[in-house]
Order: sequence, then structure tokens, then C-alpha cells
Amino acid sequence: MDMMINKVIMFAIIIAVSFTATKVGWLGENVRDGLSRFIIKVTAPLMIFSSIAGLEFKKSLLFEAGIILVMSFAIVFALILLGRLYVKKSNLGEKTRGVQVALMTFGNVAFIAYPLFEAVFGAVGVFYGAFYHLANDTTFWVLGVSEIEGQKGTKPVGMRLKNVMNPNSAAIALGVICFLFQVKFPPVIYDPLVGLGKTTVYLSLAFVGTAMAWVDLRNTLKKASIYAIVLVKMILAPAAAALILTKVFSFGLTVTAISAVVLQISMPCMILVSIMANELERDYKYASEAVLPQR
Repeated sequence: MDMMINKVIMFAIIIAVSFTATKVGWLGENVRDGLSRFIIKVTAPLMIFSSIAGLEFKKSLLFEAGIILVMSFAIVFALILLGRLYVKKSNLGEKTRGVQVALMTFGNVAFIAYPLFEAVFGAVGVFYGAFYHLANDTTFWVLGVSEIEGQKGTKPVGMRLKNVMNPNSAAIALGVICFLFQVKFPPVIYDPLVGLGKTTVYLSLAFVGTAMAWVDLRNTLKKASIYAIVLVKMILAPAAAALILTKVFSFGLTVTAISAVVLQISMPCMILVSIMANELERDYKYASEAVLPQR
């Protein structure tokens, strides 16, 4: 418990420093955008790859990975159904309805989650989290984009599947291959990759502080539908999963594996939802309002 409290304090300090630096004008939007790209395309994939590839092979880890992957798909589908149910009862506009479903379903399971897992659980936490990440991202491109598009969806599934392959998913795939076959790299190659990957924790927290400095919370906090996202996505769903996995049936998962799954479910909304809403001419402003205040 003391370790967790210390980590939270550390996270808060880093966020506060970058928030203040942005507010006083030392960090501009160009820095925020560049930092985001560097994390997504370079440091996060390196952290994922080095964490998974560096694990010692155990059959139990492989078993847990399979359970987590199947379970994660089931959880994501359940969240989609909950989102659709909420939308039917709401008075949201046509361009916002599908966006709301996506926001209530898909989380930022890489950008924020991996640094957290690395800091709290170490490499094995990143390993467990990677399989929820696979389910989350695959379902987003296959079904989530259709939800955002609503009645105007035209892209074939094959085109969406191409988007599943990105630096993070490639890092997971390569890491799992190295884990299965116990491929080891010379320290002169591997150590720099590990070191650069570990900067993801600090860079991600700095990004969060910078992003928070640009958010206007006054209008956002007036929208009940955004509170619904927080309630379902970040509180009720993870609480239900934690209750089932700890009190009903654990499916043979360790406490660390269960913790990783529950934390992945509770991650804030996926930033890609706002980006895709803009591209598909849906309510991207609403998506951006919902995404940023949760960080």
C-alpha cells in the first residue's frame, strides 16, 4: 500500500510540473503534439517489447495470456452493449450517439496503462495488460469505427483490420515471439532499448499535465452524458469485474493478472475516438471534451 501511495504522489508531482510549465508558456501545443507522437511511436513500443521479451518463459504466463485475451473480448463486447443501451435512453444527437458508445467502451489501454503497469507491477504487468490491449484495439477498428460512423458507415472490415497493425501491436507481437522462443539480445543492444522504453512513464505523465492545461472544464462539467462515461467505464465496469474475478471465479488468474485486467477496464477514454470522430464528420468536439478531462 505504501508503494502505491508513493507512486501516486510521484505521478501527481510530474503532472503538476508539466501542467505549470504549460500554463506559464514554457510548453506549447507543438511540444504536446511532438511528445504524444514520440511516446506512441517510439518509447511505448520499446517498453512493451522489452518488457515482454525480457520475461522468463513460463507455461502459467502463457495460460493466463490466453484467458485474459478471451475474457477481454467478452468485456469489450459487454461494454458496447451497455453503451448502446444508454444511448437508446438518452437524448443525444445523431452525430453524438455512436461517439458516446465508443467512449463508454474503448480505453486508453496503452498510452496511460503501460507506464502505470511498469511502475506498479513491473514487466509482468505490461505482459498481462498487452492482451487486453489487443482485444481493445482490434474491436475498436472492426466494430468501434462502425459505431462512430452510425448509419453512414462505408469502410469494409478488411480496411479497418489494416489499422490494427500499429507500433504498439507490432511490439506486442515481436515481444511475444521473443518470449516464446526465449530470444536474447546482447546487452549493448537490449539495454538502450530498455532504458528508452522506461522513459515512457515520465513522458506520459508530462503529456497528461500538458493536455490538462488546455482543457476548458466549465462547459464539459455541465454534460450529464460525460458523467455517465466516467460512471460506467471507470467505476461500475471495473468494480463488477473485480468482484466477479475475486469473489466468484478467478479463471486461474493470479492477483497481478486480475489487477491488470481491472485497471485496463478502468482506463480513461481512448484518444483515437476523438480523432476518428473528426475524420468521420461526427461530433469530435464532444469526444475531445470527454477524453481530456479524465486524464
